[in-house]
Amino acid sequence: MLTALDILNRLLSYFNIQDKAKGKAFTVVAFVANFYLLYAAIQGLRFSGYRLQGTAFLIGFLILEYFIVLNFFYYYTDKQLKYDISPKVEKLLGGNQAQLKAAESKLAQNNLATAASGLYQDEKLLPTVVTISPSQQVNLDHLVDHLIAGGHLAANYSGLDDHAIMRVIQKSHKPVAAIGALVELPFYELRQTSGSVEVFAGVNALQTASIATVSRVGLLPVKEAQAQYHLVAAHVYLTGGQSKQMGRRTLITKEAPYSVTVQLAYSTKQTAPQDNRR
Repeated sequence: MLTALDILNRLLSYFNIQDKAKGKAFTVVAFVANFYLLYAAIQGLRFSGYRLQGTAFLIGFLILEYFIVLNFFYYYTDKQLKYDISPKVEKLLGGNQAQLKAAESKLAQNNLATAASGLYQDEKLLPTVVTISPSQQVNLDHLVDHLIAGGHLAANYSGLDDHAIMRVIQKSHKPVAAIGALVELPFYELRQTSGSVEVFAGVNALQTASIATVSRVGLLPVKEAQAQYHLVAAHVYLTGGQSKQMGRRTLITKEAPYSVTVQLAYSTKQTAPQDNRR
């Protein structure tokens, strides 16, 4: 089996193939090749002098088959098995240290994500004050659950353990959210509804729902801001959820409703020239 996987790895290395495609190929080959262990186990169990060896081969077959099935669900479906111990195994083995250090550095910097709806100059961005009604909170929570279930958002502190989270807090002097740094929603837009200006968001333009109402833009009430400026949603960042902060000696876990931070881009409305003819 190892020979077959090595040959496949060498063959795929000649091509520019993404890791997920390689993972799919390895899963299929490993599934087929693993039955050689089952064959060796059956042959060993048939003879009294080789039953210990056959038992070892059978245990090896079952363990490898378990992880092959996990890989199948990971690479070929959007589902995750309930009894998936691979995260625990990865943590026991120390995990991907380079990836964990990069995640720790990113959390400590807490940089804003890149624009999802266009590029705007910083001086053309305005902060807002938003309110979230109970029904909008339900919509936002549903969106977050959908993003997490689809693998587009992880609420696991970027895979960091408590010691790493403590280091992040010491560097940033801020609590660390489970979703990591500010996450920009995949799709959002500003809509004028009956008597209010609302932020609609979703996984794409076809699946949107109202998640917040804008009450102020900069220092102006939203109606006055609309009268003076053309306004569009430039950034909508997801905030809130579970977070950890330093207590006296250990970390304290807190829960908060999910919320959003909204920035609007603006341009001044052109006033029509007055007609001075008499």
